Amino acid sequence: AKVEVSNKHAGAVNLRWARLYAGSEDDYFHAVTMPGDGCLIRVRVTPPSDSRKLYRQRVADPSPESDFSPWVYTNQYDVVIVACCSLGAEVSVFWINSDRKLYQLKSTDYGVGWGSPELLGYVPTTAINGIAAYYKPNGDIALFFADQATLYVMKCINGSWGDKVAWDKSTGDLSGVATVYDGDWNLFITGKDSDGDFKLWSLVYGDGGEVAAGTWSELRGILRA
Repeated sequence: AKVEVSNKHAGAVNLRWARLYAGSEDDYFHAVTMPGDGCLIRVRVTPPSDSRKLYRQRVADPSPESDFSPWVYTNQYDVVIVACCSLGAEVSVFWINSDRKLYQLKSTDYGVGWGSPELLGYVPTTAINGIAAYYKPNGDIALFFADQATLYVMKCINGSWGDKVAWDKSTGDLSGVATVYDGDWNLFITGKDSDGDFKLWSLVYGDGGEVAAGTWSELRGILRA
């Protein structure tokens, strides 16, 4: 008899994760993205005991030998939640603060230099438990945020931001959202259903790929706890 060991599942190689850094930062809201030059951009929010300050970091060539400890304070505080995304040389950081203001901070040189924060609008409440954004290849952005039981989307088209639009679904309070672009914006959402059970769903916000632009697909349940 012959025993074969394979590091694959359904034909795909299983990734082996390795820790690059173990720092002293508090376990709180954070986000990460990698622009087109291969650098690593991280943003984090400090806990309420430290005024929920927003910090950013750029590691030019991330590796086990890199220094992941330096952080730059953005002079923003009372931040409720944060997200970031990138495309080529452009990097965007989004956050909501305690007076419901939604901001964007943008870099056009791989996170080396940054502009001034731009106020995009106001969210309904500060009960935001999930926020995510992703560029499409032409530079447009879709920003999603979960305010209690409602998921909203805001789109930036040709550099101009539109109004927030609520989804047409019904659930309990939401707790998280993540997104990528692949012809449409594909999302994973966590939260409670109308019965109070914890759920993981998938959802597509259409851009003309498999779902009509500006419309929502069916909300599909993946896991229940």
